[in-house]
Amino acid sequence: MAWRVFIQEELLATRREFLAQTTAAGFLAATSVQCAHAPQPATNPGGSKGGHAGVVQTVLGPLDSSKLGFTLTHEHICRVPLKVFGNRANAVAQAVDKLKEALDAGVDTIIDVTPFDVERDIRFGEEVSRKSGMRIVACTGQHFFAPESLNERTVEQITETFIREIEQGIDGTDIRAGVIKVAARNGKITPAEEKVFRAAARASKVTGIPIETHTNSSQRGGESQARIFEAEGLSATRVSLGHSNDTDDVDYLTGLASRGYTLGMDHAFWGLAPEATLPWRRRVECIKQLVDAGFVDRLFLSNDWVFGDLEREKVNPDGLLYTTRKTIPYLKQLGVSQREIRAITVENPKRFFSRSSGT
Repeated sequence: MAWRVFIQEELLATRREFLAQTTAAGFLAATSVQCAHAPQPATNPGGSKGGHAGVVQTVLGPLDSSKLGFTLTHEHICRVPLKVFGNRANAVAQAVDKLKEALDAGVDTIIDVTPFDVERDIRFGEEVSRKSGMRIVACTGQHFFAPESLNERTVEQITETFIREIEQGIDGTDIRAGVIKVAARNGKITPAEEKVFRAAARASKVTGIPIETHTNSSQRGGESQARIFEAEGLSATRVSLGHSNDTDDVDYLTGLASRGYTLGMDHAFWGLAPEATLPWRRRVECIKQLVDAGFVDRLFLSNDWVFGDLEREKVNPDGLLYTTRKTIPYLKQLGVSQREIRAITVENPKRFFSRSSGT
């Protein structure tokens, strides 16, 4: 299947799945009932509370941010693709194998950005984290398509929903989100997407939890997102703009980094697609240019791996290991030092995902 056709069909399939899910409607409808009052921090399975600055909330409970280690910042694991694996037990076994392989390659933590509207299964994430030993941070938020039903919700109601998943738990569990994920499909943000972005900014300011976004960087989408965050008074240092290496417009990238935004360089693998116009090496070379420009502290590396997505694995058979097998070796070949690699993969995530005091 041609790459561009695949992307279009994948996006349409995602929307069809979302519209068919009654759980999505329940997620939004529950807001006005469950968030009538300001939420209180919930107790994690170990009995302690994780709503403190310097802590990162994982699916197995709170973790001191200094222990995150090498972190992949934009992946999709908390989902069970039964059509691929047949049953849940097989899916668990396959995911555990993949996560153990990543651990052996030096990965310590994965930030999972799979929200409710793309079949998030938080118990699955908890199980595979426990069985593999991989730390996983789950998210609240929204994926590609801000549903039309959001137009029936106020920004305040959406904000309360995000806060509930951060402070109380996800999908009726006491597993809490450690990051907010929001997305805009194109450079121009729709009214429904704008509501979600404003809600994310407000939830971040209240809870101290950072935000990761899906951007269309080829359309300079990060600039539209930044305008909303800044209008809400959110510090740029609490936002990572994902898929930023879908462009080699270095002026666009340095402009955002100079304002304090972290750039998620997680799409190098798409340069391997048959019809890609931006080769994978060029995508990695842009990272080197940003390092040389003084923005080593404003970069993340990841793979945007989707567990069970067989079409995506045809493009990127290395999956979770693409960063360690291809991106980092090429960065070193270009002259990026081990100290700079550590800054991007360890120090930046430790600082960014650490819960701030909020406002």
